[in-house]
Amino acid sequence: MRNLEKDAREMAERRERMLSEGFRVFSQKSIEVVPMQEIANACDLGVATVYRYFRTKADLVIAIGAKILEKYAVKVDQMYSKNGGDAMNAAEELAFFLDCFIDLYQNHKDVLRFIRNFETYIRHENVSKEDLGVYNAVVDGFARKFHTVYQKAEKDGTLKLRMPETKFFYTILYIMLSASEKFAEGLVYPSEHEEDMTGELELLKNMILKTYSV
Repeated sequence: MRNLEKDAREMAERRERMLSEGFRVFSQKSIEVVPMQEIANACDLGVATVYRYFRTKADLVIAIGAKILEKYAVKVDQMYSKNGGDAMNAAEELAFFLDCFIDLYQNHKDVLRFIRNFETYIRHENVSKEDLGVYNAVVDGFARKFHTVYQKAEKDGTLKLRMPETKFFYTILYIMLSASEKFAEGLVYPSEHEEDMTGELELLKNMILKTYSV
């Protein structure tokens, strides 16, 4: 008689290995050039097994993207609590979220490289919004966290609200994320002797704060 609990555990472990190895490979190379066979090889599995878990390569890529963002969201929650969370005013909370991008650059360059490759792959493959649902749900979770900044600013007046909330969030997200991704991939170095771009991200952070601070 089959042990259904054991089977379920083994399936979950196998899926987790696919996500973990897929992330490792995709964060090192352009997603478009990596065949599913390479992911299968990295997991010591047959490619047919990988396709039983993920119908298409895009399904695997999206699942990986959702997983790594969910994992980082947990870290953000922990840092938020450690920094006083609800006790911060709007300006302090905006500075906290900008610092999260700097943390990504300093400690999670592989995540930034994956996200950059992910964005290119999804655009080239014309993946539908419906198929991106699980990934976009995680991004929306970050937007909800950021919502507290906007709410606090409306009450405490420590930030100038120059635009609607959604535009405010995505403008800052894309400015900081784009710069962090390029720096993580080594696409922008001001000189051959400077490879740590933390100072440039700090400068960008301070420019944003100055723009919106009262």
